[in-house]
Amino acid sequence: MIQSGLLSLWKILSEGIRAKLAWFTGTLIAFTILLLSIITVRQQTAILSESYEKQAAVSKNFIAGLVMEIESISQNLIRIEEFKSRIEKQQEELKKYQTKKLVTKKKTVSVFGFKTNLFGSLGTSRVFKKFDTFFSVYLTKDDVAILEREIREQLKDASNRNISEREWNSLEGLASAYVKNEEKYLEIIKQPTPEEAEAKAKWELDIKNIKKEMRNHKSKLDLFIAKFYAESKKRKLEELGLDTQLFRIQTFPISAMIQGETSIASFDTQIIDNTSPLAKIEHFDQMESSLVDSFQKLSDDITTVDEGEKQYVFEWQDREIQALHSPLFRHQNSTRRAFNLIGIKSKLGDYREVIKEDYRITNELTQLIPKLRERIQILKNAKPPIPPAKDKLFTSYYKSYQKLISGREKIYDEVSLRYPIPKELEEKIESLRSIRDVTLEDWILLKFKTDPLEYEKYYQDPEAREEHRNRWKAIRKWIVSAEQETPPKELKKLFPDGSFGHSRSESEEIMWKLDGVHLLESENVPLMVLHDNFSGLIRTLVDRTDGIRAIKDNRNQIVFTAITICLVAIIFAIFISGVVVQKIRKIIRSAEDVGQGNLHVHFDDGGNDEFGNLTVALNQMVSGLKEREKMRGVLGSMVDPVVVGEALKDLEKLKRGSEKVITAFFSDIAGFSTISEKLNSKELADLLNEYLSAMTLILKQHDGVLDKYIGDAIVGIFNAPLDVENHCLKAVSASVEMRDRLEVLKKEWIQKNSYIPEAHQMTFRIGLNLGYAKVGFMGTDALASYTMMGDTVNLAARLEAAGKDYGVCILVSEFVHDEIKDHFFTRKLDTVRVKGKSKPVTLFEVRCKKGEETEEEKKFTNAYETALFSYFNRKFSEAKLLFENLYRSSKDEACKLLLDRCQYYLESPPELDWDGSFTRTKK
Repeated sequence: MIQSGLLSLWKILSEGIRAKLAWFTGTLIAFTILLLSIITVRQQTAILSESYEKQAAVSKNFIAGLVMEIESISQNLIRIEEFKSRIEKQQEELKKYQTKKLVTKKKTVSVFGFKTNLFGSLGTSRVFKKFDTFFSVYLTKDDVAILEREIREQLKDASNRNISEREWNSLEGLASAYVKNEEKYLEIIKQPTPEEAEAKAKWELDIKNIKKEMRNHKSKLDLFIAKFYAESKKRKLEELGLDTQLFRIQTFPISAMIQGETSIASFDTQIIDNTSPLAKIEHFDQMESSLVDSFQKLSDDITTVDEGEKQYVFEWQDREIQALHSPLFRHQNSTRRAFNLIGIKSKLGDYREVIKEDYRITNELTQLIPKLRERIQILKNAKPPIPPAKDKLFTSYYKSYQKLISGREKIYDEVSLRYPIPKELEEKIESLRSIRDVTLEDWILLKFKTDPLEYEKYYQDPEAREEHRNRWKAIRKWIVSAEQETPPKELKKLFPDGSFGHSRSESEEIMWKLDGVHLLESENVPLMVLHDNFSGLIRTLVDRTDGIRAIKDNRNQIVFTAITICLVAIIFAIFISGVVVQKIRKIIRSAEDVGQGNLHVHFDDGGNDEFGNLTVALNQMVSGLKEREKMRGVLGSMVDPVVVGEALKDLEKLKRGSEKVITAFFSDIAGFSTISEKLNSKELADLLNEYLSAMTLILKQHDGVLDKYIGDAIVGIFNAPLDVENHCLKAVSASVEMRDRLEVLKKEWIQKNSYIPEAHQMTFRIGLNLGYAKVGFMGTDALASYTMMGDTVNLAARLEAAGKDYGVCILVSEFVHDEIKDHFFTRKLDTVRVKGKSKPVTLFEVRCKKGEETEEEKKFTNAYETALFSYFNRKFSEAKLLFENLYRSSKDEACKLLLDRCQYYLESPPELDWDGSFTRTKK
């Protein structure tokens, strides 16, 4: 009894639609819940990550600004040491550009340690004295002193105390050590790479060690400076809400990235709070490789910054750590403008004119810059050196240079007046004008302080914008005027928060670099700016262990709930499906009868639910099948099966018709009236049936649709009602195959002695044209046929008729020729105006498939087209002679036709504006 009950239960759970529906329902519900749980977990994880990112964003931006400030001080300290070294070297090197002058000097003697000329009684002497020239002047130690003073002030403001001499000496020592290693590195790099493997390995190791030393000194310098900020910035970070138990932020300069070496942070919030779990994380391979990977991706393509922060997840001591990597850029003014222009080229609209003009001007500048560089060298090497401002050729070059720069600004102003900048694109469009100038300022200045709102003020405050533009003009004026190598006092006053870190000559090279690169081409200014400003990476470590753990607990609860609901759903579905199965079985029995061909079946009413709708639809289907069988029987014997099939799908659509590109096909037997008159009715019917059957079969094999038979003529359509790929090529292939098939039929008729001798010589003509035509059922409701109409069709019919005049089998229009010229060997026959049309059409004869033509055919076709060329160029005497020779050897009807026409034009020359076409007066 128990075994029987279990067996029945097993059948219910495993057999029939009831079991399938139950298991399907339960599985679907379970799968849906599980899928939703996975999606929910991912969404919650993403929301959690986004929440962490938002929490850290303000602090990260603050730290990024702080790091840039520390980096600025660090770079300025390094620059000071470079200046000290460079000033000494430059002053020695530039002495060769000093000039000697003969001056009169009073003779003196020393009396008790004082020099006197004894009231001129000692007389005078003439001596040579050295004087500085334009090229022998460089930055002075006073510029270095200003930098040192400003850095001391910055460190004082950061730590709220005076920096001691011991601390300053430590900073100088670290910066000096970095510079010395940098000089070593530059010296080694200048040397050619050794060819021997052992020497090359040592050379590469030396470079790596020097870079490592540079990295270590730079890192120590950055950390030393950061300690001055630690206390005051810690309070600021606490105000901003940075949870050091949850977040740790580190920065890594480019110099920290040495292949095979662990990266060293230049700033780390660990110095603010070293007690949190995150502060105890040391470097490990996975975290290091992700940092290198992010850096490499940004180095390879700096524009990937727009894709957002790079995220990585690590397991560390049973804790889940998320690392967010984002780039650090110095010089925010030029960096933000560069990003404005990345990807803007396709959105410029009317401002494409600015880019077009900038392209032209940049090309002219690239030709002018080498001339300026060469001229400066000549002026330097002159004896004595000639100041550039005194040289007419140099100043003329710079006048041309300035004119081009002014033209660049002028076109921007003109376009701005004609097409006001949309508010949403104002920053991006304006960057077209300002990016070079603001970058020039960023790259030649050493800034002591940066205004975080400077960029916004430029766009919001007209006075601030004008002030910036005046500063940029002043920089360019100093460079272009070439009156002195060091910046004048008036220029320095414009930059109270910065000092010039380059001489005029060095600044000139930077200006040329920016002006000589296109604005938005493949190698462009924005990319160059971003690569130069790219400073390193900022990494935010997030401890998201507790958040992820809560999400996983929630997921486990969802999974348990899903299993419970699945079991309940299966049991419930078994009972519900029992009712459904009975109705389905009734429908199955009736459907089986229909399947056996019984169209008199009636499906029982299924009620008011979906089963009722189903039985109504099935009864309508049976009625429709009856009507379709009737329609198929009527149409099957009268219309092309393809058309019948489409009519059965949507007759109304075919009745409405449509306009589409088709290939129209017309064929007709030459002189068939003569043949038909000599045949009795049976022979005529047999001949037509055999010919039309063979030709129609080829038409169908190439996806053509039979339009109609007109006696012995065949009218066909390609690409309607169904779309046919390469329909024009297929139409021509069918035509060539028909021609070949007719030759086979004629041989068979001769062998069987069928029909009359005239039938054995039977030929036909085919006309093909490509273009738009109206297609569909046309006629009355009582009598209609699927056909085509329009100029395309009419021209195809004219071409078939014109084949008789030219004595050719397959005649196609230029539109067909353009589609098939790579596949078939053709002959250009003529250019004509068909009756009723004003536009001429070029005619071509299709001879055979490409590659099947004989050398004789090639020569004949080339000779014919040469004669035709002379004809088109009004050289009628020359053309006549050529056609005459061709006709004599080939008896070609086209040659005869063109020969007669040349004679006619020799006697009655055409109008001067004759276009080479001949107007046909018959269809």
